[in-house]
Amino acid sequence: MLGSVEKYLTTFQTELGAVSAEIETLQNRSLQLNAKLENRRKVEKLLGPAVEEISISPAVVREISEGPFGDNWVKALNEFESRTAAIQAKQSAPDQVKAITDLKPLLEDLKNKVFIICCDFPQSY
Repeated sequence: MLGSVEKYLTTFQTELGAVSAEIETLQNRSLQLNAKLENRRKVEKLLGPAVEEISISPAVVREISEGPFGDNWVKALNEFESRTAAIQAKQSAPDQVKAITDLKPLLEDLKNKVFIICCDFPQSY
């Protein structure tokens, strides 16, 4: 009987050691994930305003490209023009962001769309 208790305790100790090692591995992984999360938050805090400055909301793009010509279209156009001006100002800065270069063809396409719409629409509006 003492032998079976000893065997049981030995097995328990082995399993407990395995669980302990697994907990340690999970703790290390948790520390790594927390460090990555903290780094991501720092980068997001730094990049967030820069991305916001050069972004044009999908709703504005959709309104200009698909929406009917009206007050909402004009508001979207005004926002597009102000964002485009900010983007162009950033483009001439010495520390130019590559995303601005990537964004330029898309802005040109939308500008062309605006030009086509404005040329086709009666001037009385």
